Amino acid sequence: MNKEIINENKNNDSRADKLKKYSLASVVLLAAIVILGNFLLDKVFGKALTFDFSYSSQNSISQPSIDYLDGLSPDTHIRIVGLFNRPNNVDGTVYQYIIPLLDDYVKKGDGKVSVEYVNPNERPSIITELDPDNSFDLASRTDSFVVSCNGRIRVISPIDCYYYDENYYSTYGTYVITGNNTEFTFTNTMYALTQGISKKAYIVSGLKDDGNDNLTKILESMLMEVVMLPDSDSFEIPDDCSLLILNGPNSDISEKMYVEISEYMKNGGKLFVAVDYNTNNVTEKYDRLNQLLNQMNINIDPLLVYENDAGHQLSGSAVNSVVTVSDEFSSYVSISYLTNSYARNVRTSDIPNPDFVTKPVLATSSNSQTLMLDSTGNVVANGVEDIGQHYVAMYAVKDGVVPSEVFVFGTMAFSSDDYISQHSLNDINVDFFRACIRELTDTSVDSQINILSKNIDSYNIDATKATTSTSTMMLVIFMLIIPIALIALAVIVYFKRKNL
Repeated sequence: MNKEIINENKNNDSRADKLKKYSLASVVLLAAIVILGNFLLDKVFGKALTFDFSYSSQNSISQPSIDYLDGLSPDTHIRIVGLFNRPNNVDGTVYQYIIPLLDDYVKKGDGKVSVEYVNPNERPSIITELDPDNSFDLASRTDSFVVSCNGRIRVISPIDCYYYDENYYSTYGTYVITGNNTEFTFTNTMYALTQGISKKAYIVSGLKDDGNDNLTKILESMLMEVVMLPDSDSFEIPDDCSLLILNGPNSDISEKMYVEISEYMKNGGKLFVAVDYNTNNVTEKYDRLNQLLNQMNINIDPLLVYENDAGHQLSGSAVNSVVTVSDEFSSYVSISYLTNSYARNVRTSDIPNPDFVTKPVLATSSNSQTLMLDSTGNVVANGVEDIGQHYVAMYAVKDGVVPSEVFVFGTMAFSSDDYISQHSLNDINVDFFRACIRELTDTSVDSQINILSKNIDSYNIDATKATTSTSTMMLVIFMLIIPIALIALAVIVYFKRKNL
């Protein structure tokens, strides 16, 4: 009897041990299945099971980009190379809104776009492979992306994909991101490479200007190659110049520059000039620049435009106002009123040149006036000039086999880096500036793909992005596949334990 009890206790202990071991093994097996399943799903179906429900679709390319990719020939190959190892986690890095979007290009590119990440320190040959002539100095740009197609390349720095507060950066040296421009930058870079670049714009630098990074982005997106042309004793305009730009010079042009630009304009040159009133140029009269512009019937006065009409003022400010687009240029934008800030008066020159036809572009109300300021920015005694309608932008053209053309703006509220960074590439003033450039370079609106910039997301979910297909997929995964897998595992465990 005692032996039977002892044997029964041993059997119970043995069964309890087996149950304990099997329970532990089941837990370990379940954890392994979950981890392995998650790994396999991520590797095999990761991109297919990724859905972008953000309000501005930060990680998804928009329909214009999709249409562009669909329109490319099947044998097109656009290669994008990140000159670094792909981060395991992009959250909180400068690549947070770039790398996921590039994945979407690959997903929707139908084999026409490839993305890879190559660290030049681990594979030095990638530098010469992408840039045999070392034209882009890729060795010093190992945080950037190289876009390659048809034997040509373009380099995109991460900061090129964002808008940032120019004033904050110039003051503190730190970027404060205000908008996401990744899709616009990459799609138009691809477009430029696949279509071919036929125009070259030269931006004059070295005249105490404030930089032209955002202006460069706009021009490059319009299929132009952009080159800086520094002021020097040997200043010379290259023969391949399609467009010459003086954007925000705070000092006058040199004598050498005056001679060269005068000759350039005699031979069908295209010129864009923009200045304004600011603390760095309040005493600058631009004598040589005006001597140049007078040849084209235009003059920039050292006078501040002051808007008296309350209906034209912005937030009650007489120096920040609304200006009217002249009928001649009304087709450039969809509305006839644009904004203006701290403008100089632009008018026809005193001695007209009959070879040039001059036209007003942007006009104030009939109740504005011009003011003469001293070096501190205050109105001088008897400094109030004429009251009436004034112009803050004018256009002049000289007919010929190759017409000479010039746009002159007395405000920087269309082309300055500071304005563009605050208002984005989608701003109506920036659109008007693009139209002026298209007029000067004789290019169509199709010279770029119009993609809206995106605001940085607040991480709210946009329920309208949950389409029928994505909702069905999520429903199948969470309500069918995962429960069935758990039930199957439970059944297996039950039958195993039943036979113990």
